[in-house]
Amino acid sequence: MNRWILQMGFPVVTIDTQTGSITQNHFLLDPDKMLNKPSVYKFPGSGLIVVPFTAVHDLMKTDTDWVLANLGVSGFYRVNYDSQNWQRLLSQLSSDHSVIPEINRAQTIDDAFNLARAKIISLTLALSTTKYLSEEREYMPWEAAINNLNYFFLMFDRTEVYGALQKYLRGKVQPLFNYFRDVTANWTQIPAGHTEQYNQINAISLGCRTGVEGCTDLTKMWYRQWMENPDQNPIHPNLRSAVYCDAIAAGGVEEWEFAWKMYKNSGSASETEKLLYVLSCTKNPWLLNRYLEYTLDPTMLRKQDATSAILHVANSVHGHRLAWHFIRENWDQFISEYGGFLSFTTILLGVSKRFSSAFELMELYLLQRELLSAGHTHAGFVVHHAAELANANVKWMAENKQEVMMWLRKETA
Repeated sequence: MNRWILQMGFPVVTIDTQTGSITQNHFLLDPDKMLNKPSVYKFPGSGLIVVPFTAVHDLMKTDTDWVLANLGVSGFYRVNYDSQNWQRLLSQLSSDHSVIPEINRAQTIDDAFNLARAKIISLTLALSTTKYLSEEREYMPWEAAINNLNYFFLMFDRTEVYGALQKYLRGKVQPLFNYFRDVTANWTQIPAGHTEQYNQINAISLGCRTGVEGCTDLTKMWYRQWMENPDQNPIHPNLRSAVYCDAIAAGGVEEWEFAWKMYKNSGSASETEKLLYVLSCTKNPWLLNRYLEYTLDPTMLRKQDATSAILHVANSVHGHRLAWHFIRENWDQFISEYGGFLSFTTILLGVSKRFSSAFELMELYLLQRELLSAGHTHAGFVVHHAAELANANVKWMAENKQEVMMWLRKETA
């Protein structure tokens, strides 16, 4: 067990159903990384990872049946297969996904996207694991898909790919949205199980994000009811973040000002956190700019909330450039007054995580030069790290944008 317990990382197990061979290797998200130096955490024997092995098992050899490993996800490893077995698994998901356990459906999606990120399988193969989702009603597979697709939203929501992505996912989530409309008696009840409640959030959040018919009308109705009677919030606590955000995005100044008022008067920490987030959901640039300016005024926004507010604005497609310009103009104040280096690190990495162009990369280097000239060596190192992450995004976009666009167009034709 020492190889599992005392070493960094975890393996990827590859099963070839054509030969019956099983191969184990160290799993690296970045295949260009070489772990050839001891860990700073001083794991015993951490200089080199000694996990590779190959074995042959006739039970794994098949030309007709699909093979599924790590049943119940009882082991801590990724699983890869030969291309024929991947296709058989995809066919099974499309014909009757319930044959495969729910947790393994989630595992298949998550493994595929991570294997694609590591360049072990193609990105289109990973995307193909989502094709059956129009038939999926369980929480774990949907959560796995959304978590992995969030990076696609982050990279593509300013490009022509976004329309095709939105159309593709709308077709997948529409049946889930309709399902929850029916099981909740037209949204008048709350699903009984916890995972169903979580998946209802997914249905509404992704449904409204992709333009599912009736979704925004629903959130606007609930939010208007609350605005008309602030002391009686009709929106279930589970759904508030998703509903508030979509209603504010679809609304205007009145909806934003109401959320701001409720934030200022909130006596609940959880409700305050939700409102702090949804104030960033507006599509109105001057409201977003005003919200950013509030972070510099402790009489308007508490100092402990300032970092979160900026990050929320930066996470918005409508606000990320505003947040970047705001940081460029005020970095000295954040370093000196708002939690110093740690706060600046959090903000910078959050604001720049969407950067995916050569121009944005150049902007980071210009900021680094500015910080180093002012004597902020540590902050300069943070910008250098942000630039490395942005450069990875630039590379990912160059390698995958056209392929993803073509795949989405084909699937939505």
